[in-house]
Amino acid sequence: MKTLVIRMGIRHTIRAIAGNADTAGGIDPCPTLEFFAEQRAAWKSEMIKLSALLTDIADNGPRYDDGKSKKLPGTDGLFEFRSSPCGLRVFWFWDDGGLIICTHGCVKDSQKTPASEIERAQKKMRDYFEAKRTGALQHGHQKRRNG
Repeated sequence: MKTLVIRMGIRHTIRAIAGNADTAGGIDPCPTLEFFAEQRAAWKSEMIKLSALLTDIADNGPRYDDGKSKKLPGTDGLFEFRSSPCGLRVFWFWDDGGLIICTHGCVKDSQKTPASEIERAQKKMRDYFEAKRTGALQHGHQKRRNG
């Protein structure tokens, strides 16, 4: 398992879980970065808010009282970044040293965050810590697509 840098700030580095480039034609497949790319056109104003939020959090840390970062109830340390009450979500968790690890994103179009998305994030979090425990975790840098 590999992680890629999304933001580096004064206080925190935000990384996203990615697959290995050797299984994707030399490109590191990353659900979080793929989500960002997919949403840029459809949710332009929400992506601007989310991008600003990630930059602010990398520099200043998450603030849990402003509605932009929230612990997901019933999970063991899983959170979500929120662009707005109904909008884009990015799931994340803490690792040692103030490292923020993102699992993936989704569009929230109802009152509750979909249980299937929370389960997906929890599985990625378990896989991450298992890879870390076994020495199979690599912190890499994003490879750019040509074009």
